[in-house]
Amino acid sequence: MNNAKKELNSDLKFGLKSFITICSILLAIIILVGVLTFIVPAGTYLSDANGNIIPDSFSFIESTTRLPVWRWFTAPIEALVIGEGNFNIIQIILVLLVLGGTFKVLDKAGILVAVVNVIVDKFYEKRYLLIWVITLLMMLLSSCFGLQEELLILFPILLAISKAMKWSKEQAVSLILITTGVGFTTAMFNPFTIGIASTLAGITVLDGLWYRVIIFAVLYVFTCLYLTYMAKKDEKANLSEETEQGFEHLTDELKKEYSRKAKMVTALFSLALLVIIVSSVVPFLADLGLGMAFMALAFVVGTIIIGKKCLGSIKETFSAFLSGVKDIAPSIVIILLAFSVKYIADEGNILHTIFYYCHSYMSKQSPYFSVILLYLVILIFEFFIPGSGAKALLLIPLLTLAPLPGISVNVILLTFLFGDGYTNVLYPTCGTLVIGLSLANVSFVSWLKRTGLFQILLFVISVAFLLFAVYIGL
Repeated sequence: MNNAKKELNSDLKFGLKSFITICSILLAIIILVGVLTFIVPAGTYLSDANGNIIPDSFSFIESTTRLPVWRWFTAPIEALVIGEGNFNIIQIILVLLVLGGTFKVLDKAGILVAVVNVIVDKFYEKRYLLIWVITLLMMLLSSCFGLQEELLILFPILLAISKAMKWSKEQAVSLILITTGVGFTTAMFNPFTIGIASTLAGITVLDGLWYRVIIFAVLYVFTCLYLTYMAKKDEKANLSEETEQGFEHLTDELKKEYSRKAKMVTALFSLALLVIIVSSVVPFLADLGLGMAFMALAFVVGTIIIGKKCLGSIKETFSAFLSGVKDIAPSIVIILLAFSVKYIADEGNILHTIFYYCHSYMSKQSPYFSVILLYLVILIFEFFIPGSGAKALLLIPLLTLAPLPGISVNVILLTFLFGDGYTNVLYPTCGTLVIGLSLANVSFVSWLKRTGLFQILLFVISVAFLLFAVYIGL
């Protein structure tokens, strides 16, 4: 088998079929939520001076903000311009456009080919070990630092590696989406999930950490075994004469050339990763909420330097960058459609009502049944509110200040983490999922078929951990 010595078509680009499918699903969801705003009674909880929900303050209201039908279809633009959290939408769009440009430059400069060849040359005979290494890295980055959509930057490289290893494009995107989704589920220090939630609950991230570490280890092994199993299925389906001829390692000359180029992209990614971590953990920078914008700036600067060195001119670098931006531009439509779901629900004032009904019912049940119901409630809210911070601000004060009988604060936070992370690989309202599938040109239906068993087992395992947590009084 030959290495990936020729130019790889690994830039970020949307598949038309996948793009249309996902947009159609999101439009159907928008219509469904719009209809719900006319069925579910409008209601609201009061908030304190810090914006935290006040328990026992719920009241039904006569909603005057329900959107007329025609505004369901202008909601994506309204969410961008005046919606709550619109600044995060702008940052996500900015990052994806910059990444599209960056990878076009890296691809044209032959750097992606170099990186892929170095990795494949080192790991081809140990390619399943590579899955365990990638999974551990991705899970740690998401579990500890809250990185997810930012890690889509790695998709072109993982796609090229998957092609060289005879794995499918579904495997390539799984190495990002599934690993980071499970990482969010097993959050240890993630500032956007356990960080915000524990602060709102009046405890620290160290409370219940030992149990979350155990969950991380168990789900890490489970995820690696699944991804390895799917990789073997891909290899079996892609057996060819070329594979049977064996693997040809790089010559010393090529290895030296590719290693030099690989160091460039390693430096670029390290800089971007350092920027996003620092901007997440340093309080002053974290308060600004500009982590993704800082990362985009780091990529632009690094891309200009690398492009000038490898392509010879700023003009050619700029031309390649614009071409990549054009390829990724459809992501804007998907992002706006996904975020408009929450905007419509907010305008109809139905989210607080849904929680009020659910909490009233759960408070009358046994702890074991209540924790399962709570998990399902959080899964429902995740459908409307994919963002961890916004969901925590709504749910955590209500659940911790008006707790359910027999369920501790630690169990409540654990349930919140499971609901927030699990759906990152399930719901089409999760921006990271739909963008990742579109980049890989994988339809949502195909994704469900490939990951259905994994998602069912992940749900069962998480329920088991919740029930055991209630049993031991975590």
